[in-house]
Amino acid sequence: MALSAFRYHHRGAPLAALAAILVASLLAPVAAAATPTVGAPTASAKFLSGISLKGAATLTGDVVRVELVLDFEGSTRSEIADVPTTVKTGPATLAYTLETPSGGVLPNTDITARFRLTLTDGSTIVGPATTVHYEDTRYAWKTVSGEFVRVHYTEGGSAFGQRAVKIADDAIREVSSLLGVTEDDPVDFFIYADRTAFYDVLGPATRENVGGEALPNIRTLFANIAPSAVDDPWVGIVIPHELTHLVFDTAVHNDYHYPPRWLNEGIAVYLSEGYGGSDRNAVAQAVDDGSVMPLRALTAQFPTTAERFSLAYSESVSAVSFMVDKYGRNGMVSLVRAYAGGVSDDEAFQAGLGTDVAGFEAAWLASLGVPTPSPFGPLPAPAGPLPSGWGGAAPTAGTAPGDSATGAPVASPTAAPSPGAVDDGDGNVGAVAAVVLLLAIAAVVVGWMRRRPRPGVALVEGPEPVATTPVWSSPFQRPAGQGPGGPPDAPTVAKHPAHPADPGEPSAVAPSAAAPPWPDAAPPGDATPPAETAAPETAPRAAPDEEPRA
Repeated sequence: MALSAFRYHHRGAPLAALAAILVASLLAPVAAAATPTVGAPTASAKFLSGISLKGAATLTGDVVRVELVLDFEGSTRSEIADVPTTVKTGPATLAYTLETPSGGVLPNTDITARFRLTLTDGSTIVGPATTVHYEDTRYAWKTVSGEFVRVHYTEGGSAFGQRAVKIADDAIREVSSLLGVTEDDPVDFFIYADRTAFYDVLGPATRENVGGEALPNIRTLFANIAPSAVDDPWVGIVIPHELTHLVFDTAVHNDYHYPPRWLNEGIAVYLSEGYGGSDRNAVAQAVDDGSVMPLRALTAQFPTTAERFSLAYSESVSAVSFMVDKYGRNGMVSLVRAYAGGVSDDEAFQAGLGTDVAGFEAAWLASLGVPTPSPFGPLPAPAGPLPSGWGGAAPTAGTAPGDSATGAPVASPTAAPSPGAVDDGDGNVGAVAAVVLLLAIAAVVVGWMRRRPRPGVALVEGPEPVATTPVWSSPFQRPAGQGPGGPPDAPTVAKHPAHPADPGEPSAVAPSAAAPPWPDAAPPGDATPPAETAAPETAPRAAPDEEPRA
């Protein structure tokens, strides 16, 4: 019995092994079909440098792309960045750095990030999100909170902070009451005593006579005010001016269209300082020398030169003052509130004032005694000469022969010839064309025969060309995407556009191919940039003859 039991045990061993193999083969496809996973990123930020984001993932062979999805506070669009990885299957560490140079991402902005895996079938797996609060960590900020505003400052005593918060709260209370809106969310107001640090925040594209900037999309205001200027009258202008922009944004907020910039800035100047003597003088001078810019030239960006930048503010408050004089404050308020419906400029003006933009502009210009300015700038090219035998319509200025307003050819072979033209007939024209073609072919053949090397003789054209690497004299001359030493190895960095003061960011509007119709004026558009306030007259880099501007 012991022997037979021994033999039976060993006969069962191969069967058990075979069963194990069958089970393993059945489980193998299940293991291969494992679902990839990705975790939430961890974030660490360094001001004016970058935000480092890292996370863990388990990848499988059907993952074809790894990305980082970035959402910036105040923006309705997500930004996508490719995340490189050499891991095809198995555990992987994902890492990406969002660069934050001067002006790239503004302090007091929340940034939400999550990793996303794209599979071969087009489906995606999105990991948990992480939110990082980007802030200026260079200073130990002092904070004073009021009813509507939190004032953060770096230098000065408590009296400085208390004065700033009182001016700010009073401004929001008055403007929100006028425009009929309620401000529920607090506003953060950062005051920089150092001008260089202030410009580090806003970036190198900021005009050098700007002393404050409001960002309604992140409910934040930045200003350059030294503690010694706490009692300066300019402080009582710049703070209400910038906060008026925030309340104005609340009143007109919609997802479709933003009011023209001249209206935004004109109301901010009018409510913070009125239509003062310096602005009146600037407009009067422009009237005298014929340099008045129409309002449609101030729809988007203001001119870049200091003189016309300041004139744009003066004209804006002049137009708003005329509006209030003619239609009353209620008319101005009705106009502002009409924009909340996402209507066009003409629709808003009709609803608030009973006229369209062109009608209002004409009335304002008439009140100044100025005729409607004539646009100037690039002009259509003069009509060119007609070729001999031309049978089509004569071209108009700015078009080439054969072009029409719709771009369709207008020439007709049976049309009557132009005066003085010679009509050789279709047959003669065809014969001449054939002769010219034969002569051209003959010239090519003769040239090739002359260059053909004789047997046994090498044809030497010159030294072998040597590939060279272009040398760029400055970073601005390099092709897009190429660094000083060639194409970058690192992935493309998703750069956050400058935060606009309204839902329509400049980066979302395609630039116009045509030059602006008025000098130094940007083309009209719906996009409105962050509201800027010109620096006080004593600012180091402001124009010496410039009046204090809020």
